[in-house]
Amino acid sequence: MTPLLDRLSGPTATWLLLIAATLISYVSWLDEDWADPRLTGSIVVAIACGKAWLIGMRFMELREAVWPLQLIFNLWTVGVGVILITMFLQAG
Repeated sequence: MTPLLDRLSGPTATWLLLIAATLISYVSWLDEDWADPRLTGSIVVAIACGKAWLIGMRFMELREAVWPLQLIFNLWTVGVGVILITMFLQAG
């Protein structure tokens, strides 16, 4: 029998992290009084960008791609996140 840590490496660990991020996003919207809705929305957008990065790097195997492709993907993920969060904060 393999140890638990061996089973939680790779795709399983990534999947568990994605599930945890989804639950954090969901819980942050349940109680609207704990923070400003713009802040809550920004947190959800940041988590979504992190999830997109994880999916790209782990499941689409961009972590093994050539460095220019990794750079483009990283810049795209950060750029879209910054633009969306900026727009979200400006809208309120």
